[in-house]
Amino acid sequence: MKYNNKSELIETIKNNANLFIKEYSDIEETSMNKIDEEIEYSPFQMLAFCIGWMDLVLSWEDEEQRGIQKTTLATEWKWNDLDWLYQSFYNKYNSYSFNELVNIFNQKVVNIIELVNNLSDEDLFEDGKKNWAKTNGKKFSVCRLVHLNTIANFKNFRSKIRKWKKDIK
Repeated sequence: MKYNNKSELIETIKNNANLFIKEYSDIEETSMNKIDEEIEYSPFQMLAFCIGWMDLVLSWEDEEQRGIQKTTLATEWKWNDLDWLYQSFYNKYNSYSFNELVNIFNQKVVNIIELVNNLSDEDLFEDGKKNWAKTNGKKFSVCRLVHLNTIANFKNFRSKIRKWKKDIK
């Protein structure tokens, strides 16, 4: 997960986002909520999860820019118990159509890329340069958090959506 520069990070985000969202091209909207018992997710949940995390990253930066961030990165969260957060993503995006979700996903990817482009190399690659990149006494780079909340999710759920398609179809 080491990136040499912004361009490399951006290209990796774009490539993995495209590979992930392409997996949805042959899924019927009527199947979007079918849960594969083995992987425990539906295509809708996987997409909402990815959108939700990107939205959080963008909101953390927005709050910091506006000076309203009260705490560092979700210090009150129990990182091994985030089901309530995932459910909030599902609830937030439940009323959207498949096409709307794909458009939202694509727009969030564009917004994440704009965020990366607008940060200095220091803010992007050095640990703890943003308040929202600190938690429980640990400091992270924005690059690492962007990677974890975009690329890692896209890769993880791409393999799950592929398994879902094999199991469900």
